[in-house]
Parts: sequence; C-alpha cells; structure tokens
Amino acid sequence: DPHRWLAETKWLCEEVKERESKEKKLRCCLLQSREQLKHFTQMKEAEHQSLFKQIKKQEKLLEEAHREKR
Repeated sequence: DPHRWLAETKWLCEEVKERESKEKKLRCCLLQSREQLKHFTQMKEAEHQSLFKQIKKQEKLLEEAHREKR
C-alpha cells in the first residue's frame, strides 16, 4: 500500500529529526558541562596555589620569629 508506506516514511523522517535535535541539545549540554568543569578545576587549582603560597609565607614568618627568640 503506497499510502501506508508514505505515512511510515514521513513518521520515520520525523523520528530521525527529533532524535537529531535531542542529540544536538545533549552535545551542547555536554560541551557546557565540560567547560564548567574545566573552569572550576582551574579555579580550584588557583585556590590551592594561593593557599600554598600563604602557607609558605607563614612558615617563613614562623622561622624568622623562632630565630629572633634565640
């Protein structure tokens, strides 16, 4: 039946378009999530570096204070 075949073909085309649209949205979300993760990772790394510098500074000040006591 050509009418049935045409209807099924149209339905399949719509299904493919819908799936492609969903896939595109998911890929976009994935890219955004990766960028956010990258950004947060960089922020954490910068925070760790800052804390490490503060610790080193405090250690130097403590050593100096200890030397002055002697």
